Amino acid sequence: MKFRMHILAAGLSGLLLLPGCGNDRIAGSTTETENILTGVVFSVDSLLAEQSPFKRPPMVVTLRLDSSIVDFKKTDSLGRDLVVEQIDSTPLPFSIVYWDKKVTLGRIHVRLDSSQMLSGSKIRLRWKAPLLNRGNAATVWQGVPDFKVLALNSVLVDDFERATTRSPLPDSASWYSVATDSATVSIPKLDTAGLGRTGHAIRIGYNAPSINYQYSLLGIALGTSPVNLHSLDSMVVWVRGTGKLSIAFDRLIPGSLGKAWLHRTLTSGWTRIRIRPQDFDSASTVGNNIGWEAVRNSVTNLTFLVSGGSDLWVDDVRLYGIDKNDLQ
Repeated sequence: MKFRMHILAAGLSGLLLLPGCGNDRIAGSTTETENILTGVVFSVDSLLAEQSPFKRPPMVVTLRLDSSIVDFKKTDSLGRDLVVEQIDSTPLPFSIVYWDKKVTLGRIHVRLDSSQMLSGSKIRLRWKAPLLNRGNAATVWQGVPDFKVLALNSVLVDDFERATTRSPLPDSASWYSVATDSATVSIPKLDTAGLGRTGHAIRIGYNAPSINYQYSLLGIALGTSPVNLHSLDSMVVWVRGTGKLSIAFDRLIPGSLGKAWLHRTLTSGWTRIRIRPQDFDSASTVGNNIGWEAVRNSVTNLTFLVSGGSDLWVDDVRLYGIDKNDLQ
């Protein structure tokens, strides 16, 4: 998957494995014979390259981890034995975004100040480590300007101010519309948002009877291959229109289809909707809903399904808790 390839690329120039005996070894070396690996070293230059152009201290970088980098079987189930430090063992502030031993995926935010951001610097993640050396998670984002927090910890799917239905996502996909056999839908168009909102929004007109699972939809592909949204904190979107609305994260992979969704009723005025992972419906047989936990590591599309009305307007779609590299 692209997710794993991205992890390896992020630390390629300085990725080292630290065996239990304490000697650093380059990943893949023929001399790597120890059975217990207790740490991994990352190049700060590679980590900062992900976050361009936000390279002024303080900086928060992301460690994206899978089984090719960490032996999850030898770590605590919640990552309570993890330590992030400089090479001289000075602890660094870090916070665990998630640590999932079942699917062998983890994500960690690490704070870097001026002394750690020098060219050629390295930092080390260790597990099975003494907790006395653990950095203070509460200080990870301390003093980081709000604009930088937003840029490093969220992704704008679209604000529809670019005079095109092509999104500002890294892979720059276009919004599309689809309807079932007994429904109709117009091509997505940009229009003045109106009704108290400035700028533009995207809209579709549709006719989909609210019976027999007929629907029309507005959708966007989040990447050219499935993306990992495991760390998603929430999605915020503004909507208006008529009829019933279902918002879904889809996994449209041949032979492995599914979605996580929830349902709302549209109103004639603009409504801000905040969706958290726990808000999605539990898995069921309706609509091929397999639930958020089954979808989150391999999402392909975001869709807005409507029925029983005539129009849908969408504005300012933003994902929180992930960054642009998750969609590449």
